[in-house]
Amino acid sequence: MVQAEILAIGDELCYGRVYDTNSFWLADQVTRLGVIVTRITCVRDDVDAIHDILTDMLKRRTQLVFITGGLGPTEDDKTLDVLSRLTGRRIVVDKNVVDTIAKRRNLNASQLPPHFLKMASTIEGAECFPNPVGLAPLTILRMGETTIFAMPGPPKEVQGCFTTYLVKEVGNVTHYHSIAKRVLTTMFESEVAPLISQIQKKIPGIYVKPLVGEYVANVGLPAEIVVFDNDEMACQKKYRETLSMLTELVRQKGKDVKEV
Repeated sequence: MVQAEILAIGDELCYGRVYDTNSFWLADQVTRLGVIVTRITCVRDDVDAIHDILTDMLKRRTQLVFITGGLGPTEDDKTLDVLSRLTGRRIVVDKNVVDTIAKRRNLNASQLPPHFLKMASTIEGAECFPNPVGLAPLTILRMGETTIFAMPGPPKEVQGCFTTYLVKEVGNVTHYHSIAKRVLTTMFESEVAPLISQIQKKIPGIYVKPLVGEYVANVGLPAEIVVFDNDEMACQKKYRETLSMLTELVRQKGKDVKEV
């Protein structure tokens, strides 16, 4: 079995001021892709402490390491400093990420403030991918038998990076596949949640999540349907089955569902 560890970085987590929702969400996602999570660690923004933890992970030959946090523009964001020290490589600004940020802000790259450039940084020689919903990119480092995925800390950005890039990456390791699609239902979360539970009990390998923060009155509640199976065709079949069951249950309550 492929083994993974999750490392959540941030003083705010260790002070108990912010819940570490990222680690639990990631653990659920990678488990559904056939990965065994062996450790979840939370650490302050301390270079030496983070370095020691990652060094131990490498010694254990952990195959997949997921890091969240420490990629922001402030002085206490240390993740790239640690990865630079760990690999002996420089921190560099990724031009593709800079151009992506500039385009989103309707600016020329030369007009971006300095803190945006810090958030467009990665490790020399690493794979770097633009953040689909934020600024700080996803950095992928391969070190011997270990692959390190460094993601920003905000939950929406973690979920965006994972869904956009890492589902396929992890699936290539475990030989499991996944697809994600969004639907819109004219129900409140309290109404649709029992229906989702019913569906998830009947159809293995699916994950349906109402996006409560994106609810719009008189429009509806979006929900993400994520399905996992051995290949693309099986995923598509399972998605259609899930959508059909959800639609039937929702319409029995006098409400409606449509694909976005």
